[in-house]
Amino acid sequence: MSDAVKAAYQELLSSLAIFDATWPPLVCAGHVWQLPLLNTQKTPSFIPVKHLTGLAAVNASRAAFSEFERDIGQAPGTVMRLPGYFILSSSVLEQGRAVNRCKAALQAAIEAERVAQNVSISRRSHIMRRALGKDFSLNQLKRCIQVFDATPRQITFTWAGHTSGKEKVGVGAIREYLLAEAQGRAQREGIAIEQTPEWMDLRALSNLSDDDVLDHPKQVAPHPRSMLWFSGSSRYDAMVHANLPIFVLQGNVEPKVVGLKDFDSQVRTAKRPDQKNRRAALPGGRFFLPSDEPKTPPAEEGAHLAGIESTYGQS
Repeated sequence: MSDAVKAAYQELLSSLAIFDATWPPLVCAGHVWQLPLLNTQKTPSFIPVKHLTGLAAVNASRAAFSEFERDIGQAPGTVMRLPGYFILSSSVLEQGRAVNRCKAALQAAIEAERVAQNVSISRRSHIMRRALGKDFSLNQLKRCIQVFDATPRQITFTWAGHTSGKEKVGVGAIREYLLAEAQGRAQREGIAIEQTPEWMDLRALSNLSDDDVLDHPKQVAPHPRSMLWFSGSSRYDAMVHANLPIFVLQGNVEPKVVGLKDFDSQVRTAKRPDQKNRRAALPGGRFFLPSDEPKTPPAEEGAHLAGIESTYGQS
């Protein structure tokens, strides 16, 4: 079935060729901010950005839209990003949607191959690389093109991810992990399994069922994002991961633009105002009891874009 993956990739290249031939002649203005490629998987504390405009911005963007392979020296698991925007004289919405449909079809072909092989979700990248090439990056390949058929009054670029997130982990999976760790430590150190700290952690979970879940803190790497205001609301109308340049239409008034600045972790030390106290389920702060506050239902994607045609719901 790797032939299906290859065929879907060729369809993507064809749609990208049409998109690439369409948008550059329509550019009225645009700016992008070039980020350095990472040669290690550890995020540096300082990330400089390089501002490009004019033809340099267009050329860098054309390359970025079709850059699906890791560059020389680029660390596995890292991605190339080129945040920015272009103001166009006419729409490329249909061409952008066509590219995004092809990306979705390619991901579906990879998933069908995974299901046919009966392997875990983590093998998707392996399936893609076997079909397309050893340096292909699934994260770079699946990023959607963002097109808005309207003129925003403001576009702001900023950094996100300098605070930690969390993921839900089942207690059953935690028990399996702790038991394996306890057995390994007992064998290495020649002690009884009941004397290992992992066994103590297992005992601390005795009152929880395998179906219960705990919160596991997860560090989120800093990444650029873009917020757009189309209405008169004080809250942004759309927010997207600024992995690639976005496209908007020319209007009577140019939008206010807040460009992306260098990332410096040293100036991002203030605590979040909405920080909540967490109750540790195990010593050491590895796992916490779930928060008691009710979940706020996520806003429907594109809900604030009434009357605006866009690819926002495809992302």
